[in-house]
Amino acid sequence: MIGSWAYPIYILDEAKNAEAAREMLVHSEFIVPKFNRLLRTDKPPLHYYFMILGYKLFGVNAFGARFFSGIFGALTISISYYYINKFSKRTIAWIFVFICWSSICFIQEFHLAVPDAYLIFFISIGLWMFYDFYATSSKFSLWIMYLLFGLGTLTKGPVAIALPGLICIIFLVSTKNFSIQAILKFRPLLGLIVFLLVTTPWYILVHFETDGDWTKGFFLDHNVNRFGSKMEGHGGIFLITWAFVLLGLMPFSFFLLKAFKNSYINKSKDSLLLFSTIVSVVFIVFFSISGTKLPNYTMPCYPFLALVLAVAFWEFYRGKDKGIHNTIALVLIALLAIALPTAGKLALLQEKELGDVSDIAYWLIPTSTATLVGLVFYFKGYLQKAFITIALGWVIITPILFLGIYPRLTSQNPVEQAKSILKQNDTVKVYKSFDAAFPINFQRTFTIIHKEAEIEEYFEKHPKGFLMTNTREVDVLENRMDIVKIMEVKALFESHTTRIYKKK
Repeated sequence: MIGSWAYPIYILDEAKNAEAAREMLVHSEFIVPKFNRLLRTDKPPLHYYFMILGYKLFGVNAFGARFFSGIFGALTISISYYYINKFSKRTIAWIFVFICWSSICFIQEFHLAVPDAYLIFFISIGLWMFYDFYATSSKFSLWIMYLLFGLGTLTKGPVAIALPGLICIIFLVSTKNFSIQAILKFRPLLGLIVFLLVTTPWYILVHFETDGDWTKGFFLDHNVNRFGSKMEGHGGIFLITWAFVLLGLMPFSFFLLKAFKNSYINKSKDSLLLFSTIVSVVFIVFFSISGTKLPNYTMPCYPFLALVLAVAFWEFYRGKDKGIHNTIALVLIALLAIALPTAGKLALLQEKELGDVSDIAYWLIPTSTATLVGLVFYFKGYLQKAFITIALGWVIITPILFLGIYPRLTSQNPVEQAKSILKQNDTVKVYKSFDAAFPINFQRTFTIIHKEAEIEEYFEKHPKGFLMTNTREVDVLENRMDIVKIMEVKALFESHTTRIYKKK
């Protein structure tokens, strides 16, 4: 949650989700999600409700939109720690925490106003409840499991029940516990009732409220088509998903190969390790064969991947084993850490608007330094000190990014630049398309026009109004003699440019 208030909502997914929640609140329309007054079929509504509560507590701002993402992130790591400590060793549980804290891509997901933070919680904790029931027969855990999978389905759809269900079946088969008697022990019919009571009321209501448009858009476009084909340019070969996992659990993901090998060797002796490995593999393989591939898709399995890594590190400590694989992995981490500041500066220099602030990349030097110190500890045989020093070096990236680097970068985006031109009560229309971050930052919706004749009509009625666009088809506007361009700012790390015009 550190720094969630320090920089504005700008990236596409955050902007659309936060704005949809704002429009629900403003119009008291809690069934049908909309963005800029148009039906939004991307996701079910549960994360909108938490954002609305955040708005009521803290106002309609970045912190209000992101607050409960941070809460659910903290709960994910804390509850996972509890169950790892319960079924494994406290040392392994603390190694797990350090791995999670140091994985900046994973931590960042809990700083975003998107549904993934909630989905990660509902799926991962639901799976911990499954394992707790398997190990202890706790009825409380069983009912909470069904409740959480239902809430996950209200957050992002059928993936929240389909993949956990597949995982549970594979685990029971692997442990030779898959039988009618074992299945009945999980009370599946009562569980189905709990699940349906949680999920079906809203799905039925939104179906009838939208004459089936939401149902068609969500289940066909955002589930069937998203799995079967590449959408929005997010595709690639199956190795892309493995690369996302490597990036997502950086820096200690360099040890994943050894961790999986260790898991395979010990699978018959440690059911928790076996379960965690199955969770990880199912998620990675499933999204490897999916047509659409994004870094956040596999994140619900990260707590279990982190446990697989933590067990491997515990073996690493206990055996005082340096080994060639460990040496190579740590050297790669060190090289990555050394490259971070320079690579960051070069990346920022690629954006003309960020050239003046590119030196902020050097704020990552403490991470480079700590990683090198950890490498020295490793070669001197202080394995625990090496791990802790490197982990802490990457943990400090969180405050550096969210309190320092992101606020400086996002101050250069088109929305922030437009705030010096557009005031809250100004009349503004959009020509064809616009940057999705405008509605949530200006706390208003925008009328979109598509024809040249509408431009002339608009300025006749509103001679002091503004026209905004980020379409590439700007010849119509550039060739008009009655309007003048007063702003042109390229989106950060995107290909579109926001332009604002007014009447001469």
